Amino acid sequence: STTCVLGSFPRSGLTLLHTSSGKHVIYKKVGDTVELSSGLPTEGVTAATWRYGEIIIADKDFENNMGVSKRSPFKDRSGLNHENFTLTVRKLTLQDSGDFIFVSATKEKQRDSVIITLQVHEPITKQPVIKINSTWISSNESCKVLLECSTTADVSYKWTVGNQTLTGHRQQYIIRQDGETNVTCTVSNHVSEKSAFQTVKCSNSEQQDPGKKHKTLTRQTQDHDSTALR
Repeated sequence: STTCVLGSFPRSGLTLLHTSSGKHVIYKKVGDTVELSSGLPTEGVTAATWRYGEIIIADKDFENNMGVSKRSPFKDRSGLNHENFTLTVRKLTLQDSGDFIFVSATKEKQRDSVIITLQVHEPITKQPVIKINSTWISSNESCKVLLECSTTADVSYKWTVGNQTLTGHRQQYIIRQDGETNVTCTVSNHVSEKSAFQTVKCSNSEQQDPGKKHKTLTRQTQDHDSTALR
């Protein structure tokens, strides 16, 4: 898809209609620093402006050393590299997520604008909780195991059950009597992940306690934390 962007250069008085053939997406954690680069050649550039949505946040001709607009919401934690026009924003917050648009020209000739979508996420801090409910099936001497994984964050869920990989926060599994299966739930977003691990064993609890129909034996829980650099 092609996006049209109206570019206005404060010093040159030049206003151009630019097109961009798609977006680039960058994922960062709260507190990170991001460097936004257009990827365009820098030779012969006569006008270069960074916008955040409709707000001009940096320009190569701004008089201050950092090239940052006084109206920029990032004015105290950003800077423009005047050699390659890379924009650096520090101490990112969730509210910084949005479209950063680089509009430029060379010798009064328009160039395609570059749109970079920044998505800032909170890293996952809590280990997920695995809940297990096991029901004995006497007809085939096995256990039907219901697995549920939960956490407080907005995440994606991935299960490893034995040698199978499954998605979704709930799963159902059959285990033979006296058999055991390792289950791992991994929760992740674009910047981090955490895992919980348990071993589930199937036994006929009715032989030990006829009044009890459900029994789950679990052991060994561990926490795994990983940060993805994307």
